[in-house]
Parts: sequence; structure tokens; C-alpha cells
Amino acid sequence: MQLHLAGWIHKGKLPSSLLAFVLVLCVSEVHCSGSVYQHVHLSASVASNETLDCAKAYAVKDMPLYGGNAYGSVVHSYGPCFLNGRLSGQRKNMSELAIEIMGKDEERIKALVQRNHLAHDVERFLATSSASSTFSETTSAVSYGVGNYIANIGIGTPTEWFLLVLDTGSDLTWTQCVPCETADSCYSQANPIFDPSSSASYTPIGCIRGCPACSTSGLCQYEQHYADNSGVRGDFAYETFTIGDARIQEYIFGCGRANQGTFEGVDGLLGLGWGPLGMPSQTVSSFEGAFTYCLPSFLASYTSTGFIELGKGISEAASEGVLHTAMIKNTDLQSFYFVWLQGISVGSVPLALSSTSFSRPNSAAIAGTMTDCGTVITRLPAADYVTFRDAFIAGSSDIELFRTSDFLDTCFRFNRKSQIPTVRFHFDGIDLSLPVENTVFPLSSNTACLAFAPMTFSWLQDVTIIGNYQMQGFLFTFDTVGSTMGIQTAAKVC
Repeated sequence: MQLHLAGWIHKGKLPSSLLAFVLVLCVSEVHCSGSVYQHVHLSASVASNETLDCAKAYAVKDMPLYGGNAYGSVVHSYGPCFLNGRLSGQRKNMSELAIEIMGKDEERIKALVQRNHLAHDVERFLATSSASSTFSETTSAVSYGVGNYIANIGIGTPTEWFLLVLDTGSDLTWTQCVPCETADSCYSQANPIFDPSSSASYTPIGCIRGCPACSTSGLCQYEQHYADNSGVRGDFAYETFTIGDARIQEYIFGCGRANQGTFEGVDGLLGLGWGPLGMPSQTVSSFEGAFTYCLPSFLASYTSTGFIELGKGISEAASEGVLHTAMIKNTDLQSFYFVWLQGISVGSVPLALSSTSFSRPNSAAIAGTMTDCGTVITRLPAADYVTFRDAFIAGSSDIELFRTSDFLDTCFRFNRKSQIPTVRFHFDGIDLSLPVENTVFPLSSNTACLAFAPMTFSWLQDVTIIGNYQMQGFLFTFDTVGSTMGIQTAAKVC
């Protein structure tokens, strides 16, 4: 894999932090699906000196790439097509960025724990309601930032376009709405805040049986507060959503009137979770509960886009190399896509991990492995992380270890002779080998950190979360009706 940078450097088109970012990790031309070790070295060969054309990046495609019924482009929030590249310009260096990403990841996982406890309380309260299955999952984690992915989604009639964070760990899709409760209730976002009064298709949902909360004006509301004093509150409503050239009518979403948290300017969230308010469930009649995405690499955030598609129908040619595994509906974390991770190997060494098993995981236990595009760095149970980290260090050569923070405990300096072992995930029916850029996070032109971390929350102590950093570049498919997940392991597609 070669990164072509000389033109960008000459024209000064990249911010200094991103320059280090894209310079650092280039893999020698060895197919990592078959190699045990990978070189880490620099490359500065010349190619195109143009960054992304954001108008083209967000343009509606006439035909989906993989046979779905609706197509939308996906960009990384650190690239130039979100807030005009302001996030990358605000970061002084990659070390600070790495620490920030890890900190926000911790906040997100903490919010997931708090949200799940509250959701169970709501479910018990609504147990006798016929509408309880619709409104039991009402909120989303509130910490999003430079590690997340953005899609351009249309809302309302006429259509207005908003930049929403993709999140497979949340059901409810939401955006901010005017009027906000107070002058300070809404945060600054990329686009003008949505005005429901300007949309002919906006229909608020009244305080029917099953609503988690009701406003003084008789509207069905969602509300949640977290221990860090952040929170979200708004109205449930029906609205028309547009993805690509597909229009989804009477879609239940959250019209946010008070939103306090770390959102980094995003216009809201696209909930792709497995629960009843998630987009797969709400659009099952049109798209059969299926969606596909490819998340573009951090390393290519200034030069390439990914995509999301709704619907089945991957063509025979495009499906070559797509392998499938069964998804598991976890009774405690029903919005998440759990899969059976049978093992992890580092180099040629299969690891003995307590969180992996050759027997199918128990869906009733708070344990197992879930994929989550809203989490950045993969988390492993604490003891398994130590085993994994030690195996990674033992399998590396010509590296000099150092520690940069509590979040990143396995950082190293490298040179042209340095090698790291290939990490492989062994799912039931799928073996996924990770390239260097999916394994370590670059800090500078000769330093990087292992892009994995231990799970620090006791409630999730037996859970592994596969984050978006490990997914980047690969095609992932989700079929919520057939309960299968697919990965195109043969090659990256974005």
C-alpha cells in the first residue's frame, strides 16, 4: 500500500497534524491476509495533489455500488468535508488527537451503560403498553467527535440536508429543532437547525400510551440525563427522510429541543441500531431490514469517501469475498449487533482469551462481541487486553516502547526495519486480517500506538467492542431479518 503525498506537501494542502497522520503508516507490499508480520515504513511517491471535492463527495448517486435501494456517501469527520476541515485544523498534533479520541470513546461507553440501565426502567414501566416496543429505546450516546463518520441525510419537505453521525449502537435518529427550549439549549452545528414549521411532512406524535414522557403541550417526548450533566430532550415526530434519491415517509425521529453534550458540530445522529426505532426496523418494508457500509480510512480522510446503502441485493460480482456470520440478539443490549468471535491471533499465535469461545455465546449474558461504528477503538476485556498487548509486543521487532497516556499504554518508535505482527479476528465463518493502518494509530512520522484498549467499565467487563478503526476500508453488511453480518475480507473497497 503506497500513500502518495509529495504533491500535497508541496502545495501545503494538509494541516500539520494530518500530514503526520497520513505520512506515518505505509505497509510493504505484502498481502496481510497471508502474512504473519507487516513492515511499517514511510512513502512519499508522487500522485494526485487534489483533496476531496466535497460537493461531489456528498452528491446523490444514481445507482448504488452494491445493489441496495438507497445510497449515501460517508466521510470522516476529520476530513475537509465536515466543518470545512475545522476539526483537523484545531488539533495541534496527533498525540493530542489520539488522547481526545480515547477520552470521547470512554465517555460514549459510559453513556451506553447509563442509557441501558434507564432503558430497562422504561421497559418495565411500559410493560403493559401496546406501544412499549416502539418507544422503549429513546436516546443516543452523547459524545461524538473527530473519530466518527458522517452521512448527508435529507429531512423534511422540501428536503433540507443535514450531516448526521452514523451509529449502529443507537436506535433513535435525531436532529436539533427550533425553537430550542432556551437560548442555550441548542449547540452550534454545521447547518442551520431544522425548523419543523417549514416542512409539510412533519407530524408531531401526541402523548399516546407508551410514551416515555409527555410535554405540557401534550406531545410525546424523549429525555435522558447523564452523570456528567449532559443530556438530550425533544419531541417524537413523523417526518420524511431522504437517503440518496430514496424517500422514507412517516419515519419516527427525535426533534431535539435541548441537547447538552459533546457533539463537535454534527447536526444529529442516524440511528442504525437493531431496536424497534432503528432505521433497519423502521424501513423493513422498503429495505428488508438490511444495510451495507464502508467507512473510509483515517489515513485517507482528505482524499476518499465511503458509503452507506440500504437494502439487499449485492450483485454476484460485488459479493465475491463477502463472508457471513450469524448475528446474536443480546437480551440486555438489544440495539447492538453481537457476533460470535471464536478467537484472535497475533502473528502466528492464537491467543487464549476468556472472552472468546468455541461455543456460541449466551444471548442472555452481558458478554460476547459486538460491532459498533460509533465506537472508535476496539475494546477487549481487561485481562484479555493484557494477553493481546503482550503478544503484540512480543511479536514486534525493531520497535522502542514508550507510554503517552493512561489511554494509550502501548506506543512505540519505529524505523524502516520495524515489523509488527498481523492481527486476525476469527469470527464464526469469517477470518479478518487487519492491515497496519487498522492496527496502530499514528502519532508522528516515527511513532504509533496500538489501537486497542481495555474495557474499563465493570458492567461491560466481559464484552468486546469492535470499533470503527478496525472496520475502516472493509465492506460490512447487516441483515437484521436474517440475523447475519457479512465482511468482504478479500480487499478493501473504500
